[in-house]
Amino acid sequence: MIEIDKLRRGLSDIAAEVDAVDLRERALATSHRIRVRRTVATVMVGLAVAAVVLSTAVNVRTDRSPTLPGLSPAPTAPSPTMLPTKEPGGQSDLGPFRSAIITVPTWGPTADATCTKGRTKLNNGQSQHDAVHRPVNILSYAATDVDQDGAEDYVAHLKCGEGPEAGGSQIVAFRRSAQELLPIGRIIGTQDGLAMMDHFEVHGGSRVAVLVSEEYTDGGQHTVPNQWRTYAWQDGRFRQVTGPKTLPAQPPAALLSVVPSTLLFRPVSSGFTGQLTVTVRNDGAVDVARLEILLILPSEVRPAGDDWDGCAVRPDTDQPHTDQTALICAVSGPRAQSHISVPFAFVAVDKPVPLDDPISLGNHYVSISQLPPFNGQVTINDPEVVIPISVP
Repeated sequence: MIEIDKLRRGLSDIAAEVDAVDLRERALATSHRIRVRRTVATVMVGLAVAAVVLSTAVNVRTDRSPTLPGLSPAPTAPSPTMLPTKEPGGQSDLGPFRSAIITVPTWGPTADATCTKGRTKLNNGQSQHDAVHRPVNILSYAATDVDQDGAEDYVAHLKCGEGPEAGGSQIVAFRRSAQELLPIGRIIGTQDGLAMMDHFEVHGGSRVAVLVSEEYTDGGQHTVPNQWRTYAWQDGRFRQVTGPKTLPAQPPAALLSVVPSTLLFRPVSSGFTGQLTVTVRNDGAVDVARLEILLILPSEVRPAGDDWDGCAVRPDTDQPHTDQTALICAVSGPRAQSHISVPFAFVAVDKPVPLDDPISLGNHYVSISQLPPFNGQVTINDPEVVIPISVP
């Protein structure tokens, strides 16, 4: 009993020394400490992420210059396109007819009185002449074998005199004999009732096709009714073998007109860029194979871009110091009852046209003309038309 009493008194003393513990308060305190630690950790993680984002943003911004919202750099003008220069038209290749002795056939009863005929000497494609007789001019030639004897022959376009006052024309075939050119025969001529025969072609090695017209004009044979007729050497003379034998009373024709758009320029950081479209209409009944477009523009304007195939700069031999840019382009022509549209791009370092400069044919216009091959009459309404130019 004594030992048990001592144990009880010891436990009472220990209990008196220990403070009472409130478990609810202890749990709340522990929860508060955990919440504080989590908050601190979250804040630290957020700060770290913000630091990384800020660092990345700073790095990106240092790699490029700042751009203001809604603004973009102004476009720059493209470099001018360099085009070849068209060589001035020189004299045709006259081959053996440049310098030779030839025998010229008769021109017919009327023209023989004023045109050189018979044996004569050519110098630079022109015959000797006197005070009474006009010289013979060789305009073109082609080599072929018209009589099919295996030897080379020559077909030439001969003209008596020059211009509308000329005494006549004829297409003649020649063969070489020693140092001279002797006629095989006349293929066709003005003495056969025709007025023009400016173009001929060799077909199939021995046949000769000639573009013939019954009307004469200084504007080119393609501007009057014309047709192709083909001839061959048969039974000792040239005979027509294909093609029509007469011209119709109302022959078909092409009817061309040209309409340019406004050449609209817009400013760029280093000058001006402009766009132009040229439309050619054919309201007639004849197809046109090829055309030449001539653009006369202010001297500040230059071609730009890649769409300039078949184009060249035309030198102005008459006025070499003129204040203009002359460009020529060969393009496919329009078929009957159709049209073509050709776009052009330009660049100018300086303002192309002063605002108070009057618009006239002297400084900006477009013109069209037909190119070979010719096949039928072509009429062009207003071949030169002003190009309206707009500059801000």
